[in-house]
Amino acid sequence: MNILNIPEQHIKEVTEFLVENQLILHPQISPKGIPDFSNYYGRDFIMILDRNIVTKLIELCTKGTLNDDFLLKVIGSIMFWVELNGVRITAGIALNEYAHNLNSNLNASKENDVFLSILDFYSPMQWLNLALGNERGIPPIRVSDIKSYIFNIENDHYKMHYAEMLRLTYLFANKELDQTKKMIEFIKWNNDNILFCQYTLVYACLLFSKKIKQLSISEFDQVIKKCRNQAWDLTYLSFWSTLYWTDSNSNEVFLFGTMDKDLRKIFITTHDANINPFIFCFGEKKGSEIDKEYRRIIAGRIKPDITEIVLQNLIETEEENLKQNF
Repeated sequence: MNILNIPEQHIKEVTEFLVENQLILHPQISPKGIPDFSNYYGRDFIMILDRNIVTKLIELCTKGTLNDDFLLKVIGSIMFWVELNGVRITAGIALNEYAHNLNSNLNASKENDVFLSILDFYSPMQWLNLALGNERGIPPIRVSDIKSYIFNIENDHYKMHYAEMLRLTYLFANKELDQTKKMIEFIKWNNDNILFCQYTLVYACLLFSKKIKQLSISEFDQVIKKCRNQAWDLTYLSFWSTLYWTDSNSNEVFLFGTMDKDLRKIFITTHDANINPFIFCFGEKKGSEIDKEYRRIIAGRIKPDITEIVLQNLIETEEENLKQNF
């Protein structure tokens, strides 16, 4: 066993960088991007990495460097921190997204081979040197024997979020409804057609109140692409929620690593116990109106029966509705 002598100041510098940039999230441990493991000592921690981080991690490990010093510091800091704390990392959803977008397993399989080699190939000190800016590169990984994996599989979370994004975009482009009515119309549609997701509701609030990056309504194909991208962002959060939901009594605890500002905003807003997202986004009067209507709509709700066929038909209907705007 190798023993590393790392100055406390270096560990502090990396930790402060991660906290300052809110890169590590969890509803109880790190609801605002500031980890506190007080009630979770002795657990087995696993960090889900989003596509942006995985993309830059793989690029760094295959090319040996990145042309952005901040990204080098992000990757170096995360990788040193997980090594130091014995946290496992997973790129499963990111590789699922990559394979789905390309409709092929080939490139995702190549990335997975590199990903599986990373922790054995590099030392914590190499990651620390990147994090501290002492080095700008690491030896590249060369994988000669590419194995085949299956990542291009249907993801029900993604399909539901894609349907949501199509509807949200349709309402966003509607010039006859004000923002309050758009939000209420989305809640009604959600109630009738699909499962409620806390993250989607918060995203819709932020979108219609202009507190998050706005949708650009231009060419239809580009709008569809943006709907797909945002659907994947929401998929990370909703799928992760199925893992952290019961982790207070589980040995495995799943963290989430992201540098996406909008994803972070959705997450932090959702898990702030002092925030009613309707009032936070729309103000006291309009927010209370939406909140009242939301509670009326879901009272005695019977969840819709969502099958593969129902979901596909819903997506096709919403795509056609949206297309009529072009």
